[in-house]
Amino acid sequence: MSAVRRNAWWLLPELLALALVAGLFAVAAPADLKDVLADRVAVILAQSSPSEHHQHGHDVAAEDTVLCTAETMGMEPADATRVADVRVVYAYFFCAAGEPGQPWDFAARISGPVVVELTEPPRVRIAEAGLGYPDRVKAMLPDQYEPWAFGGFHDPSLPTVLQQRYLDEVAKA
Repeated sequence: MSAVRRNAWWLLPELLALALVAGLFAVAAPADLKDVLADRVAVILAQSSPSEHHQHGHDVAAEDTVLCTAETMGMEPADATRVADVRVVYAYFFCAAGEPGQPWDFAARISGPVVVELTEPPRVRIAEAGLGYPDRVKAMLPDQYEPWAFGGFHDPSLPTVLQQRYLDEVAKA
């Protein structure tokens, strides 16, 4: 047996390790994109004007601080790999608003599915609450996101983190 063949056995484990690392990076990239999109949605919602919040049933005054969190359900195009390529984000969100010093129990809060078109300016669509709400949610989302839209956050820590941010930034102010 030649020396090359005897010493080449190590090549297989190294190639497998390299393939595993490459696969992990390929899987991690979309999750990172979804995290970046969720952060962008949260910022867009928090920076909405009081009249935009009122339009979506969220009682916010001009002096209120608005804090939001979001979790990306999906995007268009679904195979986008860069934020610049994304036109629409489907997300589940939670916002809380209050004037400085206002306790959490008295904060205006709203949560649910949201569709954000990443245009300039961004366009936000939230289904109006009340009779017919489930039908309005279904009308604005692709079918595959409907169970999530009615099931809440997949990451249960997000609302807790938002509540703690509110307590630290608003209630204690």
